[in-house]
Parts: sequence; C-alpha cells; structure tokens
Amino acid sequence: PGEHPDVTDAFIAHWKPVVVIGAWGGLRPNLILAAAASGAYMMLIDAARDGFDSRRDRWLPEVPRNLVSKFHTISARSKPAHLRLAQLGGALEKINLTDPLRPFGRMLPATDSDLNDVTQALGGRPVWLAMHVAGDEARTILKAHRQALMASHRLLLILQPAQTGDAPDMVELAHASGLRTTNWSGGTLPDDNTQVLIADTAEDLGLWLRVAPVSFLGGSVRPGHTSCDPYLAAAHGTALIYGPHVGANVDAYSGLMNAGAARIVNDADTLGRAVMQMIAPDQAAQMAMAGWDVVTQGADSLDSIITQVQDRLNAVQDG
Repeated sequence: PGEHPDVTDAFIAHWKPVVVIGAWGGLRPNLILAAAASGAYMMLIDAARDGFDSRRDRWLPEVPRNLVSKFHTISARSKPAHLRLAQLGGALEKINLTDPLRPFGRMLPATDSDLNDVTQALGGRPVWLAMHVAGDEARTILKAHRQALMASHRLLLILQPAQTGDAPDMVELAHASGLRTTNWSGGTLPDDNTQVLIADTAEDLGLWLRVAPVSFLGGSVRPGHTSCDPYLAAAHGTALIYGPHVGANVDAYSGLMNAGAARIVNDADTLGRAVMQMIAPDQAAQMAMAGWDVVTQGADSLDSIITQVQDRLNAVQDG
C-alpha cells in the first residue's frame, strides 16, 4: 500500500493480519502504526544497524523510537544493531542478538536408484562436476579437464550444459579434444574408459551434485551469463570453484570463498590446477564442510521465528 494513513488503515483492515514481521529496518511509519493498532503480534527480525540509519532516522529520532516500541519481539543481527536499537529505546528484554539470516540452499531431488547405479558404476573414481555451463565456456572446461587428467588419469568430468540444446555441440567438442564421452540421456552408465559424461537432462542436477565432491559453477567464466546460485551447490556438500564473472551473486560467492568453501579461477589453466588440488578427498571434504557451515548459519534464528509465528497462529485458532 501507499503510506497515507487512510491507505494503510484500509490495507490492515482488509487483510486483518495476525502476525506482522518487519525485516532489517527501513520501517514505514503509518503501516507499522496501523498494524500495531489492529492488535497484530509485531515481530522485527534480522534488524541491522544501517536499517535505522537513514536521513529521516537521524533527523527525526522520535520516529524510529516510536516504531521500535510497537514490536513485541526484536532480533538484531549484530552487536552494533543491538546497540542501535537500545539507543532508540528498545526494551532490552525484547531485543535478542541472533545470527544473521541468510539464503538457504535448497536440496534438489535425486532418484535413489540412479544414485546407487551411478555410484556403483564409478567404483570410487575421482569425479568433478561442471554445472550450468554456457556454450562458450565448454572449451575452457574441457581444456581444464585434459590438464587435470595428466595428474589423475581416472578422473571423470560430468559436464552439465546450461541449455540442453547445447549438449550435441559439447559432445563434438569433447570428441575433438580426444576425450571419450557418453551421454546420460542415452541410458548408458559411464565405464572405466569414460572421461566425460554429458549430463544432458536438466532434472538430474541433484544427482550430479550428490556424486561430485568438487563442482565448478558455470556462467562465471565470461561476462554476459547468469551465474549459478552457490548456496544451492554448497547445500549438497560439494567444494566450489567459480570464475570471475558472478554478477549479482558476488556477495554470496565472496562469503563462501572467505569461509574456505570456494575458490576463484580465471581460465582453463587455473581451473585445471584447482581441480587437481581440490579433488583430494581431505581437501574436498574440508571445503564442503565449510560450505555447509555457511548455508546453515542462521538456521536456529529461522526456526525460532517460525515457532513464534506458529504459536501466535495456533493461539488465534484455538481462541
């Protein structure tokens, strides 16, 4: 709704919310006041210092102070945020210091029979995945794989095109590079002689993320492509490699890299060296665990929020 009091009052009167959740800060005064006046249970979650540091907040401190007082519970994502909320008059017993909320990598489905069949066919071979690979990235990936094969001759590359229509071209490129290749859609499992498996079915990405201890996230080698969601890959327990062009996901990639879960590369040579180093089981496991820690950070905070909301909804339903 707009911010005029008549509009916000009508909005709240229409929807009659039981619970109202404000996140981060930047609170809209009339909407918050209308919601509080309606008797809704007011929650402020993941509050940040900069959420209460706008020009209005600095010039008219009574406005954020009044708004903060309307919330029944408040969670602050950092000590500076906690201090800022206390300065605004938030009751200390209402302010909890919690881990920041982060995007959670969702788990993709995988058929158990396929997972068992592929795992048995691989027989313990080292494997790496290049997922969501754009057409103009395939040469870089295949060159890196040839380099890595010199150090680990049994290494298998699972190459998943971003567009399934690019799969035939990638098969031709692999053959031209002298790499023995098979297509997943052809129904043939990789054998000991297979060096590249073209994963040409989009719905099986969850399978490949479970199989591969190391994954390169495509769309990042060259500009102009949409980069992968790194949290999705990290949630499956795979160590991450990515290129320099990740666009809007730069913060997510940087956070995973700083945590020791991901490594950035610039070209085929650095990618090949990264695969050779990271494919070692202890190295891959250490990075995968670091990634898991990142994607699950804030889980307790989210569980607490869900519990509070459910309790209020149940109370209204029972009442």
